[in-house]
Amino acid sequence: MKMRRKAIFILVLLALSFSFVPGIMAQSKVAVVANSIDIGMNPELVSLIRKNNLMVDYFGVRDSGYATYDYIIILGGPDSEEHTGDLSRRILSETDQNTLRNGNYKLMYETSDFFKMKQNVFVLAGSDRDYTKMAVDQYLSQVISRITNQPITSATYKTLTATQLKQLIDSKETIYLVDVRTEEQFAESHIPGAVNIPYNKLGVQISQIPRDKKVVLYCNTGQKSVSGAQFLADRNFDNVYAVTDGYSVYYNIAK
Repeated sequence: MKMRRKAIFILVLLALSFSFVPGIMAQSKVAVVANSIDIGMNPELVSLIRKNNLMVDYFGVRDSGYATYDYIIILGGPDSEEHTGDLSRRILSETDQNTLRNGNYKLMYETSDFFKMKQNVFVLAGSDRDYTKMAVDQYLSQVISRITNQPITSATYKTLTATQLKQLIDSKETIYLVDVRTEEQFAESHIPGAVNIPYNKLGVQISQIPRDKKVVLYCNTGQKSVSGAQFLADRNFDNVYAVTDGYSVYYNIAK
């Protein structure tokens, strides 16, 4: 009997000691709250969070209970469809809401003690669904780092100006040039030799992008090319470039 009590006592001590060891402690509970459009555009979101030793559940418009979680990640701005728009309006400042409504903007916002004490809530939002996806691609690693309290080293990409891209193309070096604008914009005008993979389809069509070539992304403003390059770099593409100037800048140089 004494031996049994002693064994139980040792097990309890071991459990307590392990609970303070990073990586072995009890997993934090994370709730991802998103409408059907935004979760569909970020299909790897939940699995990426789980890879960091976190427990995560997805909450759609008909789901409840996320308010009890330690950490909540909300996708979408104040005018998002379904339930996320109302949540963002309650959380984001009026200034942030107006900035999002003005267009071409993305953000990561963090607040605490919103539904309960010792709780952190993150909002990843953009002016539209594409910019919300850009916010997820760019800021998710930062959110995970805040939750786990562990630094995350993101893979990196390189940048090019429109002039440097022109010089690269003129040099005849083999590159895989990706136009991440919409199909309509690509059909209207594009850089000769470019392949059109709209930004919101990068994840779906990632298998067609070669890993043994220099991959260069461009768009209308430079924002989607930067976010797209980070997206590819995070997925082990090690020779990725983002053109930071918009397509019109290159067009004016090249004509």
